[in-house]
Amino acid sequence: MKKYRCSYCGKRLKISSNFCSNECKRNYERKIKQATKKIPYFLLGIILGFITMFIGILLSRTNIEGIGITIMGLTVIILPFTTPETTMLFGYQKAKLLGRILGILLVFIGIWVGFTN
Repeated sequence: MKKYRCSYCGKRLKISSNFCSNECKRNYERKIKQATKKIPYFLLGIILGFITMFIGILLSRTNIEGIGITIMGLTVIILPFTTPETTMLFGYQKAKLLGRILGILLVFIGIWVGFTN
């Protein structure tokens, strides 16, 4: 038997449905609409972090590599986009929280790589 979860809050559902209530459905649709507008900023932050990290690799400077990783981590903290599979597994709210936690971890890794050598 397949277990169903609300796509917004992640609460277990007994029936084959995407949402536990109309309120969750409205909140989910509103959040997705807001997030869609921010995708270019997310891509810009990730690309900027990657380019910075790549320059650090070319120059053999670990502090610049760390700055690039930190930029990507900050981007993920500010704009925590997750995959549709993660959202299906945990619900939108928990997937967003998980994205932020992983972004914080990425910032710590960036600081460790860039500033402990």
